[in-house]
Amino acid sequence: MKRSFAFTCAICFFLLSACAKKNNLSTTAAAANTSAYKLHHIVLFDFKEGAPIDSIETAMYELFGPIQGVSDLSFNKNVSSRDLDRGYKYSFYMTFESAVDRDSIFYPHPNYKKMGGVIGRHINEYLIYDFETPAKYPSK
Repeated sequence: MKRSFAFTCAICFFLLSACAKKNNLSTTAAAANTSAYKLHHIVLFDFKEGAPIDSIETAMYELFGPIQGVSDLSFNKNVSSRDLDRGYKYSFYMTFESAVDRDSIFYPHPNYKKMGGVIGRHINEYLIYDFETPAKYPSK
């Protein structure tokens, strides 16, 4: 009977250890899937003469604002004192938690396609520039 009890305790200890290791690995895997970088997405625009800038700005906030994963959303006019913009006078700027959010949530979203319908005919040219920065800077 004592041997059976000891055997049962050993099995329980083994199973508990295995579960603890599995949970630790799961936590580590989940942490690995969380991006350590924030993705910044900038689209520069050269709009055609007479483009309805106010309507484009309103549509951008209305259509992109509700999309999950989009943050730090802004519509901007170039205010540089240097004439080096090559015609790109306006931009959209937004951030995502990761490229996965941009590619799997934002791009396939119906509002993204609607926005193309709103601005497409008003664009001469556009340029997309994405970059990553650390999501959190280390504290000193």
